[in-house]
Amino acid sequence: MKTNARRTTSRAAHGARRRRGAQAVRPQATAPEARILTINIAAAAAERAARILRWLRSRTDDLIVVSETSGGPGTDLLKVGLEEAGYRTQLSPEAGERGVMVASRLPVVATLDQISVTLPCRAQGVLLATNPQLAVVGVYIPSRDRSPEKVARKERFMASLLTAMQGLSPAMRESLILTGDYNAVARDHVPNLPGFFPYEYEFHDALGELGLSPAHELRPYGGHPHSWIGRTGIGYLYDYAHLGVAVAPRLRRCQYLQGPRQQRLTDHAALAIRVQLD
Repeated sequence: MKTNARRTTSRAAHGARRRRGAQAVRPQATAPEARILTINIAAAAAERAARILRWLRSRTDDLIVVSETSGGPGTDLLKVGLEEAGYRTQLSPEAGERGVMVASRLPVVATLDQISVTLPCRAQGVLLATNPQLAVVGVYIPSRDRSPEKVARKERFMASLLTAMQGLSPAMRESLILTGDYNAVARDHVPNLPGFFPYEYEFHDALGELGLSPAHELRPYGGHPHSWIGRTGIGYLYDYAHLGVAVAPRLRRCQYLQGPRQQRLTDHAALAIRVQLD
C-alpha cells in the first residue's frame, strides 16, 4: 500500500511538472493583423463566380478587393455570397462597364467619396476602424488596345486617380493602401516591357512621388512577381498594392498566389498582404 501511494504521489508530481512546463512554453499571442486580398475575377459568369466564392470563403481575409467586376449575375453572386459570409460590400455598378468591389469584415467608418475619377465604378474607397486607422482604395484601371479612344480613356482615368490621391490629406495618404489591377507595368519591370505608353510608366513614378511604395518591393517573395501571363508566355505584373509611409513599416507579408490562375478560377494571380495593427 505504501508503494502504491508513493507511485501515485510520483505520478501526480510528474503531471504537475508537465503542466508547469507547458505553461512556461505557451506561445505569446500574436499582434493583430489586417489581412487584405486583391483578386481580378475577369468578369466571371455565375458558374466561375461560384468557384471563386468557394475559394474566397475558404480563406480568412479581413478585406477583399475584387477587380474587373461586371453588371452580370456572377458579380451579383459574389456580392451576396460575401455578404452572407460577414463582409460589408461596396460596389457602384455601371451598365456596360467593368468595376471594382471592396468587401470588408473590418468595421468601416466611412466611404471615401473624395476619390473622384472619370469612371466612378472603377474606384472604391473605405476608411477602416483599425488602430492605426487605414484607408483602402480599390481600383480597376481600364485596359486598352491601340485605338486612340481607349488610349485616351485610360490616360484620363489614370490622371484623375492621381489627382484624387493628391487631394487626400497628408495624414490619409500616409495611412493609405491603394490596391487593384493597374493594367500597366512599372518602368523597372522584369522583363523589360517597352510597349507601354509614357503615361503608364509615369503613373507608377507618380505614386512613388506621393510617398506610396509597392508592397512586393517592401517584402520581396522570390524573384520579380508576375500576376498575369500573356499568350506568348511573358509574365506581367498588373496587380499591385501601394502603401503609404505610415503603413509600409507595418507590412508583414506580401505574396502573389498563383493558385486561382492555375486552377482557372481567373486569369490573374491574387495578391495577399498582411499589415500589423496595434
